[in-house]
Amino acid sequence: MKYDVLSLGPFRMDCFVTLPEDEVVEVCSMDRRRCMIELGFGEKIPVSSMKFSIGGNAANNAVGMSRLGLTAAIVGTIGDGWTEKQAMEILKSEGVETKFTENRAGQQAFGVIINYQGERTILSYYSHTDCNWPADETLDASWIYLTSMGDGYEDFYQKAVTFAKNKNARIAFNPGTRQLKAGLEHLRYAYESAEILFVNKEEAMELLKISDPRFKIQDLLSQVKSIGPKMVVITDGPEGTYAHDGQKFWHMPIVPCKVVERTGAGDAFGSGFLTAYVQGKSLEEALRWGTVNSASVLEYVGPQEGLLNQSKMQEWIVRSEPIKVEEIQ
Repeated sequence: MKYDVLSLGPFRMDCFVTLPEDEVVEVCSMDRRRCMIELGFGEKIPVSSMKFSIGGNAANNAVGMSRLGLTAAIVGTIGDGWTEKQAMEILKSEGVETKFTENRAGQQAFGVIINYQGERTILSYYSHTDCNWPADETLDASWIYLTSMGDGYEDFYQKAVTFAKNKNARIAFNPGTRQLKAGLEHLRYAYESAEILFVNKEEAMELLKISDPRFKIQDLLSQVKSIGPKMVVITDGPEGTYAHDGQKFWHMPIVPCKVVERTGAGDAFGSGFLTAYVQGKSLEEALRWGTVNSASVLEYVGPQEGLLNQSKMQEWIVRSEPIKVEEIQ
């Protein structure tokens, strides 16, 4: 079987804990860049809600694309504990193919996300995150979604790019923290092989070693594109999303929504955008699909509950019609 998309990377189960706003005395300061929550040392802190959800960019992307009608498989590694087994069952129930996932005895991964006033603090644990490329020679796909991984990602990345070249598959690349810190030259082959590169504004500036926050967005898009990808998509929080395909620059404003919790908003944008693009829709339509998928996720706790299916996507598209995708000069 040839899949529409392979989503690549490790995944795990996360626990989302929401703090009651009337129980926490010390709250987030008005300086959002230095937001802090103080919890009493040795105290028993009540929570208002708790839920489990799969964590990891690869799993979020796979579920998002599967709900929107693509055939998606996940290629990564996971442990053999009870939380990992639950994560596998959830992926299967979402229609994601998991047979290319490697189960490692003794490996553990878990996350606790503390949600307060719509912002989240993540406690993250991976005992080992290396991924091996599957030996199955029948594996085939039209696209691969290459995303964040932990230490030891280099061999997996190289094999993923080689796979794409051998199978004539296109690459959507969303580098993670380690990949950005490794520097441009370390992963130039991946940037040059990418059909679409997804980064946020801060990541784009880090990649190019730009420190001036006043740097013009068109120049930023152009310089990121010059490192190799055919298309660059830069998200910028409340300012919306920008895209450049080498010819035109586009801007999609945000779609208003009630922000409950922010985890997975970036993944939701990527899966919505890529699904539209794979299905042959225009760049402007893909920007809208990504934006509304992200807005929906913001209205729920966790990265997957708000991911849209095909019918809900159409409802959000209609809802967002007054907001126009604009070409910028």
